[in-house]
Amino acid sequence: MISFMWKDVIGHTNQKELLKGSIDSGKVPHAFLFCGPEGLGKTKMAREFFKALNCLQTPGEPCDSCRNCVKAQGLTHPDLIMLGSDGSPILVGDVREVISDTNLKPFEARKRVIIIEPAELMNKQSSNAILKTLEEPPSGTVLILVSHKPVMLLPTITSRCQIIRFTPLDASDSSGELLNPVLLRLTSGTLGGLANFDEDDILYIRDQMIGIAGGADPFELISRYFPPTNTDKDAAMICLLVAESILRDILVLKHGGERIISEELTAMPMNLVNWENIDDLATCIHRIRKGMNENINIRNAMSELLILFSEIVSARL
Repeated sequence: MISFMWKDVIGHTNQKELLKGSIDSGKVPHAFLFCGPEGLGKTKMAREFFKALNCLQTPGEPCDSCRNCVKAQGLTHPDLIMLGSDGSPILVGDVREVISDTNLKPFEARKRVIIIEPAELMNKQSSNAILKTLEEPPSGTVLILVSHKPVMLLPTITSRCQIIRFTPLDASDSSGELLNPVLLRLTSGTLGGLANFDEDDILYIRDQMIGIAGGADPFELISRYFPPTNTDKDAAMICLLVAESILRDILVLKHGGERIISEELTAMPMNLVNWENIDDLATCIHRIRKGMNENINIRNAMSELLILFSEIVSARL
């Protein structure tokens, strides 16, 4: 059934159907362009496509247990090639190295898959190298360009790819999967930003911070996730995301807006918010987010954030 197809990718039913249909019909294009906002699962879909294309048990539907599926899941399959996923500029030498073997048969899979992400990081020389490959596509290779900003790609490249467009998810996604509406609102439908975090933690932290906004003590959250030892970096990232979301919401409400993420905040008396120091909260969030990639003391940073958050936005809902 479609609702359970390619279960490692949430939603995007129409895109799954298009890709699976190409496999079932035996008419897989030589190149795809997966495009849409960042965080929608485009790269994960590309990896699932490789598994579906090359599954030894159930072609078209990854079994997740055969040799090809297991190796692809662990990113150790010799025929699944990822280029550019570290965020560095994609240079012509990188492209030439990857495409140099495309005239050879795949090592183990039916089809070799090359994923370039994000494709807009290709410069002029590397783009021209890809274009040459698209003009003379090798029979045993499928090229998947993943792009968050497809307008930055050469038109001659996009015109030679089958375009698969990705849009933010919503709770009525036709796949029938259970998409938590709170998570969807919190991430604006781009679940990729929270993909590595536990859903229970996300919802618990979000509820606790809504409680703090309503006047609850922040130290319960601090003591649970940020003790003197074994502080939780994932929880810190969730707190930052939720704090940004709540800050945005109260600013929207202040100016008479209605489209907010946390609907509970509509009952917040705006006159109890410390507007004079609201910029301090935004600055704190930015500074801590930047420091997460450095040697920051997570416990001290999150204690500072949550106490400041309480002092500035706390009101009895």
